[in-house]
Amino acid sequence: MTMDDLRQVRVELREAPATKYIPTDSPYIMCSKLPAHWRCNKSLPDPFLVLLLIPIPDGTQVSVSAANDENPCGEVRNATAVVRNQIAKFNDLRFIGKSGRGKSFHITITVHSSPMHVGTINRAIKVTVDGPRDARHKKDSPVPQIAPRLGLPHNHLNAPLNFMPYYPPFHTFPFPFPIVMSNMITETPRKRRSSTSDYQSNSDPDTPPSKIWRPF
Repeated sequence: MTMDDLRQVRVELREAPATKYIPTDSPYIMCSKLPAHWRCNKSLPDPFLVLLLIPIPDGTQVSVSAANDENPCGEVRNATAVVRNQIAKFNDLRFIGKSGRGKSFHITITVHSSPMHVGTINRAIKVTVDGPRDARHKKDSPVPQIAPRLGLPHNHLNAPLNFMPYYPPFHTFPFPFPIVMSNMITETPRKRRSSTSDYQSNSDPDTPPSKIWRPF
C-alpha cells in the first residue's frame, strides 16, 4: 500500500456520512467512536478499533491509555492489541478508573512501531460509577380528587376498574343539627275551645260578658 492510497482512504473515511471512525490529532491514526458517558469496569457496546493510515507491519503492538487533570493515570483493562491488516481490534476494552464529576478522559493511542506514532482524542469519554442514567426531575404530585356526594378527598377514584367503592345511603349520615322545614307542617294546632257560658256560670251575673277573663 502506497502513501497515496492511504491518503485516499483517509479522505474517503472522513467524507463518509455514516462512518464509525473518528480522527485523532495524528493524521495517520483513526479510531472508532466511544460512548460519551459509560460505567466503569463495563465492556463497551462494540469493540474498540484503531485504523492506521500508514504502512504498519502486522503484529505491531498498539496500546490505549486514559488521563485527565483529576486522574492523570486512569486504569484501563485489556488496553493492548496487535495490528492485523492496518487495524488493531480491542475486544474487551474496559475503563476501571473514574474520570471525576463533570469531567471526561483524554484517550491516547500509541502505536509501538519504529518510529512510534501517537494519537490523542480530547474529552473522549466520561466514566463514572453509575454510568449514564435518566435525568432527575420532580414528579408532579397528583391532584386530590373529590368523591361524589361526600365532598371529601379519597383514593378510591384511583383504584382499578374491578374495585367499586361502597357509598352508604345519604339518609344514614347523622346530621349535626336538626333540620327544620316550614313546609313539613301540614296541620295547624287546634286551639282549645272554651264556652263562654262555662265562665259566666261561675262569675257574677252582673258582670258584662266583655269583661270576662279568657285564657286564650
